[in-house]
Amino acid sequence: MKNMNIFKTLKPLTSALLTTVMCSLPLLSAGNVHASAASDTNAPLKVTLSPSDPTWQLAINNKLLGPTEVLIEPTERGFARQVQPLLQASNYSEVAALFKGRDISEDSTALNLLRAQVLLSTKDFNNAERAYLACLKASPDLVKAHQGLSLLYMQQAKYDKAQTHLVHSIELGQADAQSYAQLAYIHVQHNQPWSAVAAYRQALMLAPETSQYQQGLLFALIESGDLNQANALLKELLNKTPDKAELWLQRAQIALQLDQKKQALAAIEVALKLNPKDTSNQLLAAQLHLSEGSSKRAVSLLKQGLKHATKQQQVEIINTTMQTLGWLVSQQKWDLAKELIGSAKRLTKQLPHDEQAQFSVYSAQLAMQQGNTTRALKSLNNALKINPNLGDALLSLASIYRDKNQLTQARLMYVRAQALPDYQLSAWLGLSQIAIDSKDYSSALKHLRKALQANPQRQDLITNIRALENIVRQEG
Repeated sequence: MKNMNIFKTLKPLTSALLTTVMCSLPLLSAGNVHASAASDTNAPLKVTLSPSDPTWQLAINNKLLGPTEVLIEPTERGFARQVQPLLQASNYSEVAALFKGRDISEDSTALNLLRAQVLLSTKDFNNAERAYLACLKASPDLVKAHQGLSLLYMQQAKYDKAQTHLVHSIELGQADAQSYAQLAYIHVQHNQPWSAVAAYRQALMLAPETSQYQQGLLFALIESGDLNQANALLKELLNKTPDKAELWLQRAQIALQLDQKKQALAAIEVALKLNPKDTSNQLLAAQLHLSEGSSKRAVSLLKQGLKHATKQQQVEIINTTMQTLGWLVSQQKWDLAKELIGSAKRLTKQLPHDEQAQFSVYSAQLAMQQGNTTRALKSLNNALKINPNLGDALLSLASIYRDKNQLTQARLMYVRAQALPDYQLSAWLGLSQIAIDSKDYSSALKHLRKALQANPQRQDLITNIRALENIVRQEG
C-alpha cells in the first residue's frame, strides 16, 4: 500500500494547534515498489547453478588400415595412408580439407564414418551430420554413427534427436559409462531429474571415480529434491575437493531449500572467496545479507557486482541494486544508500526510463537528508521529466516546497499526486495540512473527509475531522 500516514502523531485540533504543522511528509511512500520488492520474503531465493559443462570424448578411427568395425575399400587405401599421419598428429583440419576433394556418395561407409568424426571434431556440424546419416543409410545399426550423431546433436542442444541415437547405441550394446552419463545429461536438460539420477548412477557403477559424473549426480539429486542423498554425496565430494566453488554453491542451494539461510550464506561466502567475480551469486549473497540484517555487507557485495558485471549481467545487478536502494531509503540507512547510489550511477542509463526516474528520486531523497535542497530539486524535476506521474517524486517535491513555505507549488504537487490512486491518501492529507497552514479550515476538512471516505480503516482521522468541524462552526 503506497499511502503514507502523514499525520504520524494525530492530536485533537484546538485553537492552539491551528498554525502548527500536524507532521512532516515522509521522504518515501510506504509501499514504494523497490522497497517492497527488496523485502519480499515470499520471493524464493535460488543459487545460480548449472550442470558442469561436460567433456565428452569422441573416439576417432585412426587405424583405417587395421581391423575395424567397417572396412575401407581397396581403392581407398592410398587416401588412408595419406591421412594416417595427420590423424595420429590430431591434425583434423587438414584431414577435413582433404575430404573436400572426395565425393561422399562414392566413399565407403568406413571412410564416411571417419569423415563424419573429423568434421564433428572441427565443428562442421552440417557436413558431419550428412556424413553420419550416409553411414546409417548404408548400415542402420552402425553403433559409432549413432554415438557420433548423439554427440553432434548434444553440441547443438537438439536433445530429443541426441536421445534417440544414444538410446539406440545403448540398445546395440554400447552401454559404457559415457553413454549413460550423456543420457543423464539429456534428462537434466529435459527437466527430468529422477531419470537423470538413475542414469548417472548407472554411469558411476561403471566409472565410480569420475568426478564429472559425481557432480552431475549431485546436481540431479538437488533438482529432484532428494536432499538427504545430495548432502551425503556433497560431503564426500567436499572432502576430496574443498576448493571447488561449485560444490559450496550446491551446499548453499541445499540449505536454501531447507530454509537454513545462515548456513546458505556461509556456504556462498566460501564460494565467493574461491570465485570472487561470480556476479550472479554475489547478488544472492547480498539479498541473504539484507534478509539477515547485514546491510553493510550486502552493499559491499553489490558494489563489487556493479564493478565486475559483464554486459549480460548488468541488467540483473542494477535491478537488484534498485530493490536494495528502495529498502535502504525506506529504512533511512542513508550512508549505505549514498555508497550504493555512487557505485550504480554509471549504469543507470541502461535502465528503462521509469527506473531511471526512480533512481533520480532516490538521489533526491538522499540529497534532502543531507540538506542539499538544490540538488534534490534538480533530481526530482529530472525524474518528473522522465515520468510526470511518479508519485514519490511529486510527494517529495511537495515536501520541499512546504518546508520552503512555497505553499502554492506544494499544493500543485499534491493535486497532481491525488490523481494517482496509490498516492491519493498522502496527497489529501498533504492538501489538508497546507489548508491548515493557510488557515483555510473548510478546505482542510473537505480533504480529510475524502481521505476517511476512501480509507474507512483510518479511524484516527475522525478526531481531527471533529476538531476541524468545531473550528469551522465557531468561525461560521
